[in-house]
Amino acid sequence: LYTVVQHVKHFNDVVEFGENQEFTDDFEYLETGLKSSQPLNTRCLSIISLATRCAMPSFRMHLRARGKVAQVFKILSDAPQHPNLALCTAALMYILSRDRLNMDLDRACLELMIKLLELDQDYSGHQDQLTAKEVEKVKEKIRKLCETVHNKHLDLENITTGHLAMEALLSLTSKRAGDWFKEELQLLGGLDHIVDKVKECVENLSQEDDKEKLVESLWGAERCLRVLESVTVQNPENQGYLIAYKDSQLIVSSARALRYCEDMIQRYSRALNNSSLSSSGVTLPHCSFSNVGKAVEDCMRAVIGVLLNLTHDNEWGSTKTGEQEQLIITALNCVLRVPRYIPQEQRFDVRVLGLGLLINLVEYSSRNRHCLVDMEFSVDDTCLEDSLKQPADPTQVETAAQSAETEGDEADTPKPAGALAALVKLFLERERAAILAEAKTDDLISEAPKPALDQSGEWQETSGEIQWVASETNDNQTEKKEEEDEELDLNKALQHAGKHMEDSIVASYTALLLGCLCQGSQINVTTVRQHLPKGDFSIMTEMLKKFLSFMNLTCAMGTTGQKSISRVIDYLEHC
Repeated sequence: LYTVVQHVKHFNDVVEFGENQEFTDDFEYLETGLKSSQPLNTRCLSIISLATRCAMPSFRMHLRARGKVAQVFKILSDAPQHPNLALCTAALMYILSRDRLNMDLDRACLELMIKLLELDQDYSGHQDQLTAKEVEKVKEKIRKLCETVHNKHLDLENITTGHLAMEALLSLTSKRAGDWFKEELQLLGGLDHIVDKVKECVENLSQEDDKEKLVESLWGAERCLRVLESVTVQNPENQGYLIAYKDSQLIVSSARALRYCEDMIQRYSRALNNSSLSSSGVTLPHCSFSNVGKAVEDCMRAVIGVLLNLTHDNEWGSTKTGEQEQLIITALNCVLRVPRYIPQEQRFDVRVLGLGLLINLVEYSSRNRHCLVDMEFSVDDTCLEDSLKQPADPTQVETAAQSAETEGDEADTPKPAGALAALVKLFLERERAAILAEAKTDDLISEAPKPALDQSGEWQETSGEIQWVASETNDNQTEKKEEEDEELDLNKALQHAGKHMEDSIVASYTALLLGCLCQGSQINVTTVRQHLPKGDFSIMTEMLKKFLSFMNLTCAMGTTGQKSISRVIDYLEHC
């Protein structure tokens, strides 16, 4: 005898149903303990229990899939009124912010997070305080919880509401939150806290004795600047707000940070570590601190990124930024001197960022143009690409040889010259390197592969007939070697193509900068002509036309960048 049971669920369906039911039961139980009707210690322990469950990615997935995150923080909206509840709430936010692929905060959640940032750390005399033993117990639980999802930026010895809330805020980016995040972050005062944090980190950069603290300050500034960079991209409202905030405090702090980074990059250089350049008279007392060097490089790129956004198509931002002490010469050094102190793969980024910042500074500000042109700059091999001094491959050796031959006519130029001469020299060097890389790529592509001899066997005469007899060697080895050779040729072609693109972009940006400096100044036009081959601007206009064609293929038509390039091309063709 047997019984037939209808509509039996599949095993996977049963498991999924059990998981969902378990989540529902757990969440309903913990949610009951979060409500304001519960005692304070019960609410704190319920938050910590929920945060402990949220340390598991599967539980966070369930929480977000059902839209429970906003519901939780709505219940905890009174957290800023109770210091220990606020600490636990900030810890929960920190745990949930570990998922970088999800961003489900609404305005109320963001407002709560910023209120937690504003809390005063002095809780003495607060009526809702737990006993000292209970407070310490809560803090220890939070510390152990944070250890399970620890990142390098969190100071476990400084577990405070403000610190946890700031870490959660810095994990958010506008790319995940949408345009509303950029607006609400400003309206709710979040940008104020981040700018103040940048100022605090930059002030600590002058203390180099404690290397760990120095790296911590560099990382802190870099992370804050990354958020500010993301919320100012194509957002004039936030740009204007940050320029005006506390009399341009962000610009002042960024300029100071850039000066510190430019100064430290030479002492903590990763590129010159164990390099022959370090024995050529350059003093490198801290060459071994590669972690400091990397932190300096990251911070420098973040600083320039923020300044780029604040000065893009913005005369007010350009003027305020150009007024900062030594900022223009520092930006010029980022183009001409700094790249030789950083690893090869980072040089293109820093140089293009520096050129972009200089273009923004001089495009709308005559004061900045005069300031840059009037600077004296030593035009020698050390201020440009160090490949001329230390070629890494035969290609670079050939480039150096060509540079030495073609620049013979410029040898009579006095070494202490203006910034214009140095920029023209950079343009000519990168333009020649781009032509050489393009020729190398064309040669690799045009070389037809030689047909390999068939070695899978041989002709043999047997019984008066000639027959093909397969050899005993493994045919797969031959095929594999052919594939490896083809892949090697392709990688070489791609490498040269990438080098050509980088050199072309640097040359184009330099030509655009020179064009901006020439506009409205016949003296600058004459100076640039003196350093160009045959005094002809056609070499610059041709490079800019190629760059404009490239932008038209990859960017939306009619952007301000394309209009600027077209305007410079037209000016150089008729000047």
